[in-house]
Amino acid sequence: MCVLNFSGRFGGAEKRYATLFNRLMTDGQDYYLVMNTRLYRLLVNSAVLLPHHRIILFNDGGDGVPGKIRNKSVSTGGVKASPGRQFIRFAGSCKYFLKTFLLWLRFSFFFARKVKVLNIKKIYAVWQGGTWTWMWCRLFGIDLVYSVNASGKLMLDTNILKFFDSQYWVLQHASQLDFLSPSLVPAYREAMGYKLRGEVLVTPCSFIDYSNYYPVEPKKPWVVFLGRLEPLKNPDLFLKAVALLADEPSFRKVTFFVMGTGSEQVSLQQFVADRAMKNVVFSGLHPHPWEILQQSSVFVSLQRNENYPSQSLMEAMACENGVVVTDVGDTRKLVTEKEGLLVNTDPAGIAEAIRSLMENPELRKTLGRAAREKVTNVHTLERFVFWFNELMRF
Repeated sequence: MCVLNFSGRFGGAEKRYATLFNRLMTDGQDYYLVMNTRLYRLLVNSAVLLPHHRIILFNDGGDGVPGKIRNKSVSTGGVKASPGRQFIRFAGSCKYFLKTFLLWLRFSFFFARKVKVLNIKKIYAVWQGGTWTWMWCRLFGIDLVYSVNASGKLMLDTNILKFFDSQYWVLQHASQLDFLSPSLVPAYREAMGYKLRGEVLVTPCSFIDYSNYYPVEPKKPWVVFLGRLEPLKNPDLFLKAVALLADEPSFRKVTFFVMGTGSEQVSLQQFVADRAMKNVVFSGLHPHPWEILQQSSVFVSLQRNENYPSQSLMEAMACENGVVVTDVGDTRKLVTEKEGLLVNTDPAGIAEAIRSLMENPELRKTLGRAAREKVTNVHTLERFVFWFNELMRF
């Protein structure tokens, strides 16, 4: 397995495959994990990945401290940028490309040595683990299985300055493409056409490590949003709904958690400050999210395109939270009317769903128990491990 992410942050995909590797090592399977040091230390410090001698680390200078997030840029309202600003952006892109190229060159020597020494014949690659290695896999005759996780923004840039951040080439040269959800397949086929050459697969299920995710009673009056604070996740929509509830007498003792970091963090904090919403707590990147989810009552997932197979949503379901989710993409593979409340992207509708769950504890408990039963019976690590071993059999 090759899992690389040089951004100084990690998301659901990195958590998922770290959990998978933990289990594979527990089972005594013959796999190695190639990972950059920054991502490794982040995952270990967050108690997601267990250290193991079969983890092969590429030293990218990472110290395990989450990287700084760039604030969301101010819109120009459709006005074309001045020539001077365009030049500055182009110069910045060139600088980034050169810096990334040098890092990739150093990684390439490292990667080539390791695959030869270890006699690697097949690689399952995640994100930059594929976009940075496909050319070497092709050169050395290594079968490459690439995990396709991105929804919404497909990351198919053909601009050479974005070469190292684009899936365009790996999607053409991977032997097999493992799509995270069924709805991703037609989206990429429409975008890539005949260039999508590898065998198309769809991951059979998602999974988490359930050992820390279980309900703790009595539940506390906590409502949680957990995810990267990026437009795709709609954290602003959550706070707009909260603003409709925060001053109601029945919600003055409710705590609303915003857990995560991202480019919208500053603007979200400003939104809360402007409205004096004292019962909203920003926790940042919480190292032990289960400490909150075990006790919280309601969890809200409002992704723009897809809530399946959100790791944080599954964690909340395992903790028997009443869940509120946007009815988009393949979300119903996780949440139907039997396990939660499905909503549109309307703050008033989202606020009403939260209110329904907070004011009706029996409904919340019924949905929460059904949610836990579903994820723990259907979306299991055991099921995925069996499928993964069959896939990687050489």
